[in-house]
Amino acid sequence: MNKYLKELVELNKYDKKLADLVPLEQNIKRPLTNLENKVKNLNIKLEKLEEEIKNLILKKSKNELLISELKEKLHKIAEKSGKVKTAKEMKALTLEEELAKEQIQSANEEIDKFENQIELKKSEKEQFKKEITSLESEIVIVENEIKTKLETLEKQKKIIFENRDKLIKEMNQNIYKFYEKIKKWAGNSAVSQVKKQACMGCFMKINEKTYTEVIKGEEITTCPHCGRVLYIENEETE
Repeated sequence: MNKYLKELVELNKYDKKLADLVPLEQNIKRPLTNLENKVKNLNIKLEKLEEEIKNLILKKSKNELLISELKEKLHKIAEKSGKVKTAKEMKALTLEEELAKEQIQSANEEIDKFENQIELKKSEKEQFKKEITSLESEIVIVENEIKTKLETLEKQKKIIFENRDKLIKEMNQNIYKFYEKIKKWAGNSAVSQVKKQACMGCFMKINEKTYTEVIKGEEITTCPHCGRVLYIENEETE
């Protein structure tokens, strides 16, 4: 296996190691992520409740304003009733008075309804706040539990990155750019092993000529089907 191919295989192995650490990190963080998501969802519910409470208070205020206007109207009706001269005028005022009183009663019923809804939502809001406080306490405990694991993982990641960066600096930059170009679409299978005369990237069998070139390892050989860089382990050659 020539120098450039060895470097590509080694670089690809570093990239695979880094990729393997991602789900490992996610698994370590999962309990914390779950708790944080619960807090996030509860905060969204709290915001929604706040908005609903504001709307209910606004509706209540509108009814209180209506009652104030209707009371003023009743006061004017009372003043007019002392000045009426005909039964027809009195009847009209009486109807107007009854309608105003019905509207006041209806508005008071609406106010009672809104007040009950506001209290229920405030109670629900307090419950959410308690749940958030409890979850936040749990988050602190979990953070401490996973801290050591994450620190160990970060150390592993740092070593891999350092080795990878060192290798890239030592590599022929045209070879590195070639690798990155393939990696854009092939991901961490940009350099693919050959097993039983097949590319393990696309699982297609390669022809004898290409297979011989891969076994020799004197040049960088790509898969004729998918374009990945091919290499073969010693045991496979044997």
